[in-house]
This record gives sequence, structure tokens and C-alpha cells, in this order.
Amino acid sequence: MIRNVFAHCSRFRYLRPLWLCAAICIGWQAHAIEIRGLVDLRVGSSDADRSWTRDGLDKTRYDRNSDGIRLGQAFLRVDGEVLNDVSATVVVSASDDRRRLVDVTEAWLGWNPVPTSAWKTRVKLGAFFPVSSLEIDYDSIGWTPVRTISSSAINSWIGEELRTQGVELTMTRKGVTEASPHDYGFTLALFGRNDPIGSLLAWRGWSISDRITGLTEPIRLADLPVYRPSGELPLQSRSIRIAREIDHRPGFYAGAHYSYKSWLSLSALHYDNRGDPLIVKNGQYSWNTRFNHLSARIQPGEKWQILLQALHGETIMGPNAVRLRYAAWYALASHPIGVGTLAARVDRFSAKEHRADILPADPNGESGRALAIAYSWPVSPSVSLVIEALHVKSDRIARILIFDPPTKAEKSLTASVRWQF
Repeated sequence: MIRNVFAHCSRFRYLRPLWLCAAICIGWQAHAIEIRGLVDLRVGSSDADRSWTRDGLDKTRYDRNSDGIRLGQAFLRVDGEVLNDVSATVVVSASDDRRRLVDVTEAWLGWNPVPTSAWKTRVKLGAFFPVSSLEIDYDSIGWTPVRTISSSAINSWIGEELRTQGVELTMTRKGVTEASPHDYGFTLALFGRNDPIGSLLAWRGWSISDRITGLTEPIRLADLPVYRPSGELPLQSRSIRIAREIDHRPGFYAGAHYSYKSWLSLSALHYDNRGDPLIVKNGQYSWNTRFNHLSARIQPGEKWQILLQALHGETIMGPNAVRLRYAAWYALASHPIGVGTLAARVDRFSAKEHRADILPADPNGESGRALAIAYSWPVSPSVSLVIEALHVKSDRIARILIFDPPTKAEKSLTASVRWQF
């Protein structure tokens, strides 16, 4: 039955019925509407040769051809109350390095009933990001880090390639209702689409970025031989579309979370899209991608905050045409200094080909590390300024295939002005 439901929904391109439903509910029956926006302008300098946003294999979003003022992100978020316990949310985003300037990034219906016990329930239906990031404020306007300009490798990948398109249930037991310092709960989601997830990790690798992929936009890959018409995978398009349904098999993720007072928060998540790696449709393969994710937020005092995240998984495409094990972790520490907050983040990331991989001419392995140091301060209640220095060093043998050196070190200095309304 579940398979039939997802097969029926996949006939509608990019969840248009859900977006239409949300728009109608907000525009016609909504009791209250809130419209918020964010505009993030950038200026900076980078010594990277060719960013992955310009068909290269460098790790940062901007390169030496990205001088001048840039539109890093712009978000418009509309929240509407449909019923007393039901709300609708649509998020539209724009950036100047997107082939389609404007796109929908999230659209969902939420059910948040008033708790009648210590348990609080939340249900989301539509297209949204999974609750997996510590760098992102989930009540914010868009999927943007709050302490830095760039995101970690983990959250860069989530923003670029992963989107839940289905239903998510979260149950949380609030300790405050029982005079307890402990909160705990679980999350369970069932979703369709997002079958090409894993393509970017295999053919482009990790990145240190903050670019958010829209649900309908194509992500163009570097010109690697493997998916050229004369290559080993000629059915694969050079453009990845993250929202595609290919195999009509639902995926799931399940997680648990725990917090103690305000100084400790722990969470764990297992993700599996259950993709059938032998199916290809309209230039997109279905990838079997799964991972385990752990995170911790520690606040030892009123001012210090430490964030830790780690992710480890595997992705498979075809009859082991690509079989890749990947991992990443980061540690971020922040502390108020003067009028603002200083943050430092250390990243490590890697991808290793399984020995069963049958295409040695298509190397997908890599390793790398990054350091980001950022200072942010509020200029006014609606305007903030962030300055970030970023250094990324990585080794990826596939760069040789596009006549680049396999080992690269990229440095950038970027200033961001964020206006919220």
C-alpha cells in the first residue's frame, strides 16, 4: 500500500499538489499569516581556481572569478495558520550562482497539537530538511548557519543534496512538566523521491559551502569522462536533480534526542533512502544511500558553546559501478567577544571506494580538512555583519581527469551583510 501511495504521488512533478494545497490554505482559510525574509549580500576574495558551482572540483563556493558584490542567499518564508493546530510553510530562495535564480526550497504542512501530557507531538508533511544540523537555527528564515558564513561539510551536503519529501513524526517528552531537568524523544520519517542522493558525493565530493539547492533546479557536475556519451555510464546526465522519484521505493530515517537542562543536547539519526541502484530513468540513477549521524551541543557556561557532529555512511549505484564509503565530522566553538561572537570550526571529511567498485577509471575517493574562523555582530535588530576566513585543503585524484592537480589548498576571506525583515 505504501509503495502505491508513493507511486501515485510521484506522478506529480516536484510535489506541486502539496505546494498548491499550502498556498490555497494560506491564501484562503488562514487565520494568521507571517511573512519573513532574509537578504545576504557578500563581498570577498578567494584563490580557488574553479568552484564546483562553475563545473569545477574545488571545494569552496566562490573562486578567484567571484569578485564583487554577490547575492549569497535571499529567502522569503510564509507561515500561515490553517487550523488551530495546523500550519503551512513555504520557503522560496534565490542566489546569483543558480541557473534558475528563484526556486522553492521547502514547503510543508505542520500539525502541532496542544500537549495534554508530558509528551509534545509534531508532524510535518511535505518537503523539508531533516532535523540533523546544529549549525542551523530551525526557526530561522532559511537553511543558513548562524555563527559562520560557510557551513560544515556535513551541513553543506545536506543543504545541497538531501531533502525529505514525505512525512515526519517527532515526539518529545518535556521534563519541565514533571520538574525534571531531562528532555528526550524520537523522530521517525517516511519519504519518497530524493533517489539521486549520493551523486554529488561520488562525482564532486564534499564541499565547504552554504549554497542551498532548490527542489527543481539541476546541479551541473564537472565534465568527467564516466558520464560522457562515450563513457562507462552514458545514461547518466551531467546534471543532478535531487527531487526525482526513480524506483518508487519509500525511504526512512529514525532518530532519538536527549537534553539535560540548557547545557547538554545529544541526538542520533539513521537514514536509508532504500534506493534500487539498478534503476536509471531520464538521466538519473537511483542510489542506495544510507548513513548514521551523531551530534552534541555542549554549553559549559553562559557564554561558551561547543558543537560536535559526525556522519558515516555508504552509497551504491549500479551493480557496484560506484560504491563509496564516506565520513565527515566537525567541531565548532563560539564565545562572545566585544560586541559580537567569535567562532572557530575544524572540519575533516573523506570518501573511500569499496574494493568491489568495478570502475577504476572513475575514481571517487578523496580526503580533506578545513578551518573556518568567523566573527559576527549585530549592527541593528535587523542587520548583522559576519566576516569569515576559510582554509580548505583536499586531495581528489579525479581532478586529473579535468587537468587539475589532485591536491589543492583554497583560501578565502568573505564579509556578509544579512538583513532580516
